[in-house]
Amino acid sequence: MHDIKKLLKKYVAGSCTPEEQLLVEQWYQQESDNSKADTTGLPFEQLESTIWQQIQQQTATPAKRVTIPRYTLLKIAASLLLIIGAGTLIWLLRPAKENMQEIFASTTKPLQLTFDDGTRVWLNAGGGLRYPARFTGDARKIELLSGEMCLDVKQDPARPFIVKSGDVNTRVLGTVFNVRMYPQLAFLQVTVQQGKVAVQSNASKGKEVVVLPDEQLTVNTGSPAFSKTRVDGAAINSWTTGKLLFNNERLDVIALLLETKYNRKISFADTGLGAYRITAGIEPADSLSTVLDMLCLANKLSYVTEGQQIIFRKQTH
Repeated sequence: MHDIKKLLKKYVAGSCTPEEQLLVEQWYQQESDNSKADTTGLPFEQLESTIWQQIQQQTATPAKRVTIPRYTLLKIAASLLLIIGAGTLIWLLRPAKENMQEIFASTTKPLQLTFDDGTRVWLNAGGGLRYPARFTGDARKIELLSGEMCLDVKQDPARPFIVKSGDVNTRVLGTVFNVRMYPQLAFLQVTVQQGKVAVQSNASKGKEVVVLPDEQLTVNTGSPAFSKTRVDGAAINSWTTGKLLFNNERLDVIALLLETKYNRKISFADTGLGAYRITAGIEPADSLSTVLDMLCLANKLSYVTEGQQIIFRKQTH
């Protein structure tokens, strides 16, 4: 900052070398054309008055507003930078703030969108997501508020992609993966279809776990405990195409996905039923009653309907 102020003083005094003058003018032109600084709140009227007062003090004739040569304008701009100080200069040139926004999928169907970097995201029905209108800085950060999403991340080694989901951060350079975080579940799951990710939770005290293709990491909420299993990554993400493919999946997870697909509340008469492991395939055109009958027949279950709620039970005979 000392060198900057020294150079600007020389510019205002007209004692710059041709190279220094060119440097200042190129910098000023570049900042004028490309600056994305958030200037909200700057006292422009006050600063303009200060500049004009300086011009009046340096003129012998009564001041009047005339067209000022570009070189003079640059000198005024340099004077302004000296007036407002080095700290404000840094403030003016800082990166623009990320304009965070939230989006929620409807309760009946998934939502698809594309970020400004080309990354595609599918947000399952009922899910919520927070993301910037435009990525800035050296990392691309978004937050899954609730539900489930699949991402096809555009590769950019210089700016890793980071997904925050509760106390868990998932870092990736370029891959297709799934993050599942429902408030009804006591765990969070990260599943990789292509590429690899590094998952870190606050409870793990900075330790990262690498997840490879067709691996699923299950992190217990509020606990450092986790487990990693082999899965079919494409099957986990099948909901993005309207299908539901389950390969040894927990029944409580299946119930949540059925809730999002058919917009019906599903519960269990026995809480232990949620841990049942199910293998099944559901096509987009399958009705809810067809799906429920299939699940019950193959797994010795039954269900009853009470209003808009479906309750699974163990078969009694």
